[in-house]
Amino acid sequence: MKILFLQNKGRTYGGVWQVNKTVGEALIKDGYDVTVISIRENKGSYEPNYDKRMHVETLNKNDLWETYSWREIISELKKLRILLCIKKAKHRLHNNKTLNDDKKRLSEYIDKLKPDYIVASHYQLLDMIPKNYLSVTYFEQHCSFKESWSHKKTRKTLIKYKDKVKYIWLCNNTLNEAIKHGLNNGTYIYNAVRFETNKIASVVNNKKLVAIARINKQKRIDKMVEYVEEIFKDSKYHDWKLEIYGDGDEYERIEKLITSPQIKLMGPTNNPMEALLSSSISLNTSDYEGFALTILEANECGVPTVTLDFGESANEEVKNGINGFVAKDKDDFIEKVKMLMNDDSLLDEMSKNAKEINQSFRIKNIVKVWEGLFNNEKK
Repeated sequence: MKILFLQNKGRTYGGVWQVNKTVGEALIKDGYDVTVISIRENKGSYEPNYDKRMHVETLNKNDLWETYSWREIISELKKLRILLCIKKAKHRLHNNKTLNDDKKRLSEYIDKLKPDYIVASHYQLLDMIPKNYLSVTYFEQHCSFKESWSHKKTRKTLIKYKDKVKYIWLCNNTLNEAIKHGLNNGTYIYNAVRFETNKIASVVNNKKLVAIARINKQKRIDKMVEYVEEIFKDSKYHDWKLEIYGDGDEYERIEKLITSPQIKLMGPTNNPMEALLSSSISLNTSDYEGFALTILEANECGVPTVTLDFGESANEEVKNGINGFVAKDKDDFIEKVKMLMNDDSLLDEMSKNAKEINQSFRIKNIVKVWEGLFNNEKK
């Protein structure tokens, strides 16, 4: 059986690629023929590692998946920045033309490959898939429903294709939200943890808070720094530290916010397991998440998570009071982090619970759900 995964960007280390890669490699081991196609290349020079039996290709390596909105262009015109307005408008027009070329190229590729199923990872791709393949297309929404529905273009696309393709959401709560809004043609499949280990972090001895996240607005790392700096003002925690792994457009701003020598920005890491196994507590301050891979990775390493409530999947990843805490606000977040820092027995118990809970998120279990989806459709 041929499965085609579609994504916007190639050469990326982001969550969409990690999910497609993890599921794709597991399907290959079970005898499926898997292809991952990216429409355009990504910034940077990241070269992803993957099972070479999986065909990975970018259709357009000359253009990036980014352009200016007409709102931005009109804004430049209103400010009488004529040259900048013309430059951005030209970029937008060029992008529209090349996107049409990409659509034609993708259509030709699909007609040649003849996949049994297509899994599209971004809403823009639904308009690029040939109509005769929509009936075998799944759209996997990698964001929370609330955030997706608040985005005008995403909402319009979800409504447009609700009777043409099937939707895959990332958790049961998100599926229920979709159904409430009239999107009944769907199911949910949890993300799988992308690595497994027999090791478990020495959480009591490590005395380290950790965060692995993109350093951008969504992740609200500024809040994390603010909360932890307040904790570290108490000399009682002088032997603790916070390490933040990741990169993004807010890196320099966050770097300037940090005043405590106990907090360090570590830059991106290709080895999250190593960072987590040397940690005690994982932190998350995201505004929203689809289904946070970093929480699954922390669980796998036996590291409990304290997170702000990021929406639909929060309580399906973090069982409140069992493998971590879902905090209501700043004060609750700080209280829960301190509770774990001060109580070795509770920290150790939650560490063991996190490891146990993560068994159900291992790829050997998640891939069975994917295979059941494809096989049931064939019956």
